[in-house]
This record gives sequence, structure tokens and C-alpha cells, in this order.
Amino acid sequence: MRRAPRAPRAAPPGVTLLEVLVVLALLAVLAAAAARAWTPTQAERAAHSYANHVRALRATALAGGTGAIRWAPDAGRFDVWRGGPPLAADVGDPAAATDAVAPPDGVAVVGTLRDGVRWTPDGSGRSFAGGGVYGGRVRFAGKHATWDVVVASSGRIRVEAVAP
Repeated sequence: MRRAPRAPRAAPPGVTLLEVLVVLALLAVLAAAAARAWTPTQAERAAHSYANHVRALRATALAGGTGAIRWAPDAGRFDVWRGGPPLAADVGDPAAATDAVAPPDGVAVVGTLRDGVRWTPDGSGRSFAGGGVYGGRVRFAGKHATWDVVVASSGRIRVEAVAP
């Protein structure tokens, strides 16, 4: 006597290990893409760093000291003067700079304030060359984005993304 063949059993309800791994891989790819979109670019970080330096220099000047910053194209950095009596004679002399700030690798400073800005105790920015009330922008260009730091003659400082 022969038995009748059994019908194959239906798979129990649920998911397989392979399906779980595929879903986890997709979630990892999406998370990596989202993290890249929300991570600031090097140019953005450089622009915010520069803006913070300028704000600190202005605060130093308002407190009665010296605050000045100027782009040194030959050296590829910003020379910074901070402290001392207001509008000290050595402001503008690269050898007397109290600090130097260089943009990170891969970020180019493609546009700068014409000749740097020197803050006065009344909080206004003055041109190194002419001494007039001053405003302008510094442009940081990176691989994926470009950012401007806008310095208004009133002393207001803001960071803006430049449309591609």
C-alpha cells in the first residue's frame, strides 16, 4: 500500500532573515544620504568660523581694544590683530598680528573685503586704506557650495549661501 504524497506545507507567516537584512541595508543607504545633506560643507564651516572671528574682533573694539582682520593673499590666510590700545600703530603689520586664520584645504577665498576691516570703539568697521566706514563681503568657495560672509558698515555680520 502506497501512501498518497503529502501536499507541501505553507511557509509560516513572518519575514526571513534575508528580507530583514535587505531592509536594514536600504535604511543605512538612506541614513547616509540624509546625513550628507545635513552636514555642513567645508566652505560653510569656514564662513561661520570667519564670521565668528569678525564678531569677536568687533566686540574687542567695542570694549575699547583693537580688532582688525585682513586677507593676506600671498600667505593664503587672514591676519588678525586683537587687544591693545584702540587703533594701535602696528595694526596692519603682518609681523604684529596676534593670530592667523587659514581656510581649510579645498576651500578657496575667492572674494574679500577690498583691504580688510579694522573695528573702531564705536563699533563701526573702517577700511585699512582710507579709514572710511566700511562694508563688504568675503566669499568662501568649496567643492560643493559657496558661502558669503556679509559685513555691513553698521557692524552687522551675516552668513549667506550663494545660489549655484
